[in-house]
Amino acid sequence: MDHQTKWRLDAARTLAEKLKEADGIRAVVAAGSAARSYSDVYSDLELIAYWDRPPGMEEKRAIAGELGAVHRYPKIDHGHESALEIEGFPVDLWHKSVSEEEGVLDRVLKGFSTDLGDNNVADTVRTGIPLYGEELIREWQARTEEYPDELARRFLDGYLPHFHLRQLQFAARRNNPAAFYNILSNIQSSLFIVLLALNGSYFPTYKWMFKRLHELPAKPENLEWRLREMYKESPPKAAGRMREVLEETLELVKDRYPDLDTEFARYGINQPLPERFSDSPFKPDQQG
Repeated sequence: MDHQTKWRLDAARTLAEKLKEADGIRAVVAAGSAARSYSDVYSDLELIAYWDRPPGMEEKRAIAGELGAVHRYPKIDHGHESALEIEGFPVDLWHKSVSEEEGVLDRVLKGFSTDLGDNNVADTVRTGIPLYGEELIREWQARTEEYPDELARRFLDGYLPHFHLRQLQFAARRNNPAAFYNILSNIQSSLFIVLLALNGSYFPTYKWMFKRLHELPAKPENLEWRLREMYKESPPKAAGRMREVLEETLELVKDRYPDLDTEFARYGINQPLPERFSDSPFKPDQQG
């Protein structure tokens, strides 16, 4: 365990000792970057308190007071209630009910929801470190252990059609870096979702895309380096590199799911370079 993760988890255990005294809290979990071992010098600490009922606003504020916390953001900010500062360090404290969390897990594991927010909850549960109420959290984690095959198929059906390079090729040759890098980023994001599904991994948010890609076993070789290099190369070269990565990924998909219809994805990858029309091909009307 690296230093940035260790001291955050030590702080989490100290705070959990105070949180578990609150009436109605069933479990406390360290989540986010610390739980995933992704912490860096910019990372805050994320804690989730699971209640046997939805807690009231006054209860949440009383707990923040007990922790000696102040709010990091003004009330106009949507993150006002959860974003705290304790002894000068940022702590995100989320309050959820047990039934709320179990409902999300049901949507993902039984209903095969491809909602990224729901799947991020599943990843948070899977990677969370129980600090109190371990039996409940271990039960949830056992549920997330087996990634549903139907969930993977639905993600692949939904995101493989994004392997489409026509507009990327146009933007690369029109000297429009704003459009090019926007399209490139969107394609890389869809690639990430496809590779998560292919590897049976839930969604950790795009913030941790490269760290999670590093952990995935089934992926194109040197993938993280290749994706980063696309932002340093000329747009035409980057578009060509993106095409290579997508082709290799599609081969991985076909190996794992040979029955999956990938015709449109293959069509999108094989888009020819855009033609140039410097002169009009139309003849003027010949009138006597």
